[in-house]
Parts: sequence; C-alpha cells; structure tokens
Amino acid sequence: MLEPIPQIAALALSALVAAAVLVPRRRLARARPAHLPDLLWLLPAVSALSAVLAWCGGGLYESASDPLALALLCLAALLEGACALLRRQALDALDALPGADRPARTRREAIRAGIALVALLGSCALAWLSLELPWNPDLLQIDPSFSTFEVLLVLGALAFLYFSCQRRGAGMAVGVVALSLVGLAQFFVTRFKSASIMPADLLALGTAAEVSGGYAFSVDSSVVLGLACALVAVGLCAFVAPSRPSTPDGAFGNVMGNALAALAVASLLWSGVTADPGKTLGVEVDYWDSVGSYREHGFLPSFVKVAQDLSIDRPEGYSDAEAAELEARYAAAYDEDAEKGGRREAATRQFNEERPSIVCVMDESFADLSFLDGLGVGYEGPEFYASWPGAALRGDLAVSVQGGGTCNTEFEFLTGVSLAFVGGGSYPYTLYDLSDAPSLPRQLASLGYKTTAIHPGKATNWNRASVYEELGFDEFIDVEDFAGARQVHGTIADGAAFDRTLEVLEEGEGPQFVFCLTIQNHGSYLQANVDEALRPGYSVEGLTSNQVFALNEYLACVSSTDRDLERFVGQLAELDEPVVLVFFGDHQPNITPRLVDALYPGADRLENALRAHQSTYAVWANYPLASAAEDDGAQAAGVWDDASPAYLAAMVLDAIGAPLADFQKVQLVARDELPAISTVGALLADGGWVADATASPRAAGAYEDLATITYLEFARAVE
Repeated sequence: MLEPIPQIAALALSALVAAAVLVPRRRLARARPAHLPDLLWLLPAVSALSAVLAWCGGGLYESASDPLALALLCLAALLEGACALLRRQALDALDALPGADRPARTRREAIRAGIALVALLGSCALAWLSLELPWNPDLLQIDPSFSTFEVLLVLGALAFLYFSCQRRGAGMAVGVVALSLVGLAQFFVTRFKSASIMPADLLALGTAAEVSGGYAFSVDSSVVLGLACALVAVGLCAFVAPSRPSTPDGAFGNVMGNALAALAVASLLWSGVTADPGKTLGVEVDYWDSVGSYREHGFLPSFVKVAQDLSIDRPEGYSDAEAAELEARYAAAYDEDAEKGGRREAATRQFNEERPSIVCVMDESFADLSFLDGLGVGYEGPEFYASWPGAALRGDLAVSVQGGGTCNTEFEFLTGVSLAFVGGGSYPYTLYDLSDAPSLPRQLASLGYKTTAIHPGKATNWNRASVYEELGFDEFIDVEDFAGARQVHGTIADGAAFDRTLEVLEEGEGPQFVFCLTIQNHGSYLQANVDEALRPGYSVEGLTSNQVFALNEYLACVSSTDRDLERFVGQLAELDEPVVLVFFGDHQPNITPRLVDALYPGADRLENALRAHQSTYAVWANYPLASAAEDDGAQAAGVWDDASPAYLAAMVLDAIGAPLADFQKVQLVARDELPAISTVGALLADGGWVADATASPRAAGAYEDLATITYLEFARAVE
C-alpha cells in the first residue's frame, strides 16, 4: 500500500485530470490560436505528480520518513494546475477591462507588463532554486558574487525566451523546465559518477543513455523540492501573454520589437557567457573534485568556466619551428643515452627476430584497492593479479578520470597525449578528428602489424566506430559479434572478451596488435547479479549500507575478472607465437571517493584525490624479454615503475625493443623528472606529488617542454 503522501499525490493528480476534463467546452472552443491550449500547461504538474507516484510506488524515494517535501510538491502541482486552468479567465478578464481609448489600452498594457515582470523575476529565482536544490547541499554557502552571476544568467536566458516567443509565458516556462531537468540530471550524474556534468558530456548523451541501464534512479527530498520550485515558476509563467494589437501594423511592430529585444538580450547573455568567470569572479574548477567545485561556485558559473577551458592553451611564445627543434633535442638525448648504456641493442635485436603480437587489455573499472590500507579489513587484492608470476613490468597508474570517462584513459594510451595538456573537462573522442593525431595502432600498422579493436559494447559508444577508423585500426569487433556470449554483472563477461581476443590471435597471420576494451565491471554496483561466492562480505566503517553493498559487489566483479585473467594468461603462455600482454584498468569505480573519505577522513584533499585516481597496470610476455635483467631476478619478480596512461605505450615499446616515435622518446626522457602526470597532478622524481608541476623548480622545465611538444604533436594536428 502506498504511503499517505503518495496517496495525496494520486488524489492531486486525479483532481487535475478531472478539472481539465470538466473545463467548459465552449471556453476551450473560444481559445485564441495565439495561446497554447490550457491542457498543455497541465503537463508539468501531471508529469511531476506521476514521477512522485512512480518513485514512491517503486521504492525509489529515499526520504519517505520526511513527507514535507512531497506535501509541498503536491501543493505546488495543484497551484500550477489551478494557474493552468484559470489563466484564460484571468487573461479574458484583463481584456474585458472597460475602455477602448488610448489611456485604457495603455493601462491594460501596463498591467500586462507588470505581470510579465513579476513572473520573469519570480520564475528566475525559482528556476535557479530548481537548478541548484536537487544536488547542491551547499547552496546557501555559495559566495554572493557567484550566485548573482548565476541568477543573472538564468534571468537573461528566460528574458531571451520571453521575447523570442513574442512575449509569451510559454517561452519562459520552457526555460524553467529545462533548468529543472538540468538540476535533476546533475543530481544523478553526481550520484552515479561522483562527478559533475561537463560541456563535453552533451556530445555523448547516447553513450550515457547506453550505460545507464544498471543504475537505480532513486531520489530524495531535495529533488522533490526542486521540482516544486519549478512547478510554481511555471504557474507564474501561465499568466504572461502578449497584447492584442488593434491593427496589422501594430502586430508587425510588436514582432519586430520583440525580435530586436531578443537580439539585445542575447547579446548581453553572450557577453556574460563569454566573460571569463575565472578572471572576473575567481571561479576555478578542480577536475579531480568537480562536484566540490560546482557546489562552491554554482552550476552555471562552473559549467561556463569548463566550457571556456575546452580550447587547448597555446604555450606562451610557441612556434612550430622551435617546438620541432625542442622535440629533436629530446629524441637525440634518448638515442644518446640508449647507445651509451647499450640497453636497447639486445631488445631491438630480439624484437626484429620475434616480431611479437601485442595485446592490450584495458579493463573496465579494474583497480587493486588493497593499496587503501587493505580497506581497513585486510583486503589483499585480486589473488592472481596481485602476485602475477612472470610479469616483467607493473606499477600504479595515475589516471585522469574517476568513476567514468573510460574514453579519456583510452585516448591517453592510444595517442600518448596526456589530458593534463588537453583539459580535464574534455572528451577528445567527441571533440576532435584524430586522423592526424599520434596513434599507436597507426604506428604499429606501419611496422606490418594487423590492428584490431575489440569492445563488447555498442560501436557508437563514445563515437568509437569513427574514432577507431581515424586512429588506423583495421577492424573493430563490437557487441554484435558477441551474440550468446557469457555474461557477468548484466554485461558481456571479461572472459568472453578474452576468448574473442585469443581467437583473433589464432586466426590471424603475422604480428598483430589487439586492443581489447572490456565492459563487465561497469557500474552500477547495486544490481545483486554477481556470483554470491565471489562477494567478500566486508563492512567498512563510515559507509552506508548501500555503499557497503556496492563495494562488495564491485570486489566480486574484480574477482571474476581475476579468474578469467589467470585463465587467459595461461592460454597465451601455451601459444606457439610470441605475445606481449599489457593489462591495465581505466579508472576506479564511482564508489571510491566516499570510500577514500571514510578511510582517510583527515587527509589532505590532494592526497585523497590521488587515491581515488589510481589504477594499476602490468606487462607480461610469454617469452623472456631481453630487456629484463635476468641476473638480478627482475624477469621473475618484475620491475615496479609507477606511470600514467599517456606514457604506457612508450614504456612497453621501449621494453620490447620496438621502434619509437620521436614523441615517445620525448616522453621517456621527460619521465626522468615527471614519472607520471594526469589532470590531478604530477609525480616528481623524488616520489612526491604536486598539483601543479610548474611550481616545482626541478620539474617545471620538463613539464613546459612536454606541454610545448604535445601542442605540436596533437593540438596542431587537430585544430
């Protein structure tokens, strides 16, 4: 049985529908075509009440013990419905005011203008609340300068819609509903990804919809209050209507006047959007804590700042010729060092003789969370991966994304371009044509390798079908090739992706490069669809029951991957052809920011951000690598070397003796001062992390040189 408040919502919905049905037909028949039908104005209230019934009936309303928000929403819906049903009578009453002379018409126009002004200001304030309330618990702590800027942007947007729709309230209502939906979307994105909506997300809505099926769209009282504010705002808009000109010339004049007014408002709005809020207001967005930044500055100021950061900054004093000369110096330094030490000679000879196939597995959300002090419960990590006998190279991987944004780690690995030099709010897969960008598959294809990409998801996700072609892959195997494949956690199992990779190796001739991107461990982790035997049953103090459940489901997914990985490595070991396997995770699951805060409550903000942005990698070969120092047991124990995805391909090619591009040689030399780099910060040679590498006297030069050469290799290629 439904709770009392949902019953009230059901009654309110019934009352609205009944009232709409009982509206006298003759009044509807007299409705002027210039106005939207009255019933259309009922849609926001009906939709909101229907959503409440669905949330409560489906057990998705988390604040059932706090009925006040639901009661307020019902009242707001009834108020908006009453406005929708009475608006025509009120407007007709205004038209019926006595007097046909000019003073009487002027008085009626003044009343209309007053109503429009009150509705505009009131709906602006309420729309701002509907945007911020659902997701921002720090709304009242926003600096007045930020909130004023945001309110002015909302006011400008509603005013533009008001004039664009010829001074009709319907335009303002559309703006209010749109802002309310943005607030609702931000609520879900912060909950699912522990991140905020970025401008680049608008180019990947299809991908977002594709991967959202496993999430529970539950809400709390803040969402309901935001919807209530939106409904009241729409009710105000319902009473706004344009004047009725008495002559055709007057109608034409109104159209032109409104168009000019809309153009003027648009110009002012554009000035506000293009003004740098960083310089004028001090808005700064930390991409490794975008939720905190958005809460501190408000949604729109933060969103505008990120949008302005999408362009790649041109290094000060940059020139193509000087950048090319700088790159040549770095490459020469690498060659000289390799020649002096003789360390590349044996590896190069071995590569030319063996021509090994290279398999790269980027495993969705795979991370060894044992580095978080064993989660405080003695967790030792995935059993096989943690010990991995024979791994030649392994370490922590400093990634630029958390809880989502798989394509960005993928981009960094396949191009060697760090997001630190592109922008944390960017998704290059959706923004750029990568046909001329640095490309690992294109590089290996030039060496005679056949290149294949495998991803058991839709080819359209993150625009991969186009991107893989631009990067030079010969073939792309997507979910269509996995019909009937084994599933784990509601998606194609990692083991099935590994099996398909093995088939590609066995069916092909000559050396191959296979890039396999899995999908099994994608969130959400509240689906209860993982083998119970793999669920460890840990409980971490400071987490809610849902968070504890999600943690254990995630660890069960990782355990399943670990079993399949062990089997896959065993199969590769038995192949009669040389194979190098590179295995790494794209990012941690979306639950780890809360886990990190619970385990390290007093830690520095940067330290916890780094913990939440740490993945892991390992490199293994089914033959002894000449680059490994057999005399000190390195081949058996493996070399630990922390890195970041943009460096990883260069490190692997260097280890197996493959030819290197000059850009890769630059990266390997730069690693002497900057062993790892991401949007969160930079790892220095002494093992310390800094948020800004330019603040380190020793690392600043390497960072600036790498930024300059990256601009030459990437930004100039895609601009």
